[in-house]
Amino acid sequence: MKFGVFLNQYYTEEGAFEVQDIYEQAEVMEEVGFDSATLGERHIHEEGFVEPVTALAAIAARTKRLELGTAAMLPALYNPLHLAEQIAMIDEISGGRAAFGAALGYRERELAPFGVDMDERVGKFLESISILKRLWSEENVTHDGDHWSFEDVFVSPRPDEIPVWIGGHADIAIKRAAYRGDAWIASASSTTEDLEEQISVYEDALDEFGMNRDENDVILMRDCYVADSVTEAREEIEPYLLNLYQLYARWGQTYMDEHEVEIDYDELDEKFVIGTPEECIEQLQIYEDLGVDHVLIRCQFPGQPQDSAVECLERFGKEVIPAFK
Repeated sequence: MKFGVFLNQYYTEEGAFEVQDIYEQAEVMEEVGFDSATLGERHIHEEGFVEPVTALAAIAARTKRLELGTAAMLPALYNPLHLAEQIAMIDEISGGRAAFGAALGYRERELAPFGVDMDERVGKFLESISILKRLWSEENVTHDGDHWSFEDVFVSPRPDEIPVWIGGHADIAIKRAAYRGDAWIASASSTTEDLEEQISVYEDALDEFGMNRDENDVILMRDCYVADSVTEAREEIEPYLLNLYQLYARWGQTYMDEHEVEIDYDELDEKFVIGTPEECIEQLQIYEDLGVDHVLIRCQFPGQPQDSAVECLERFGKEVIPAFK
């Protein structure tokens, strides 16, 4: 099983986080054996948010080995030719380490300023993914679609290969990931029971489309903290972690309603991998047994100091990752 980090991108009013902090974290990640670094996309965030394409380009210039992915961007918001060029340049800067993760988006507040209606996001998403894959693999592309038209366009330099990861939690979205992508990004809100069913849907879809399961990964994000005990880990991150879920509730994330949970640590704890290295290994082995191929841990939350995030990365890399190699 591979391990990556979903890096913190949230500023806070207190100013505890600076974007340059992710450089230090990326360097630590390479030193201690992580496989990837990923960033997501968000807009209209009052406190501020790290834009993923620019930030990944900066990380690409400062690292040598980490796979650099988006988990996930919203391709419906972009001209596909421009987006294809941006991701291809990250791949070029990094020496072929880029991966493109994509999702529909669920916040009308984020989509509307870009001229995207909620009822057209699926069509734009699917058309964009098709165009992006062609631009990254074909010498010339002509396309006349419902949302974009291009005649004899291309990306240069053209990448050798950019894996496409597709996120979603409904069955139709999981099947879409199997058919159109190289990996499925499982919903971070999925319980263990959800994952068991969803991975089965994904694998059945791969079989249906005649695709090789060994070449199509299941990617899962989990909130994580490694310490000397569960109590210590919880004390270290609980206020920052719950603050993030309060933001999610404000943004209208569907997890709270679908699972009928409040913003309470005990109700959310199935989503967390925390405790001693041995306890974290035990929790992660459950996901490995289910068929998860790539875990993205998130160990820094809005307002959390840099020192504690770096300490967690170091302990995870030195004391958890070796159990899976």
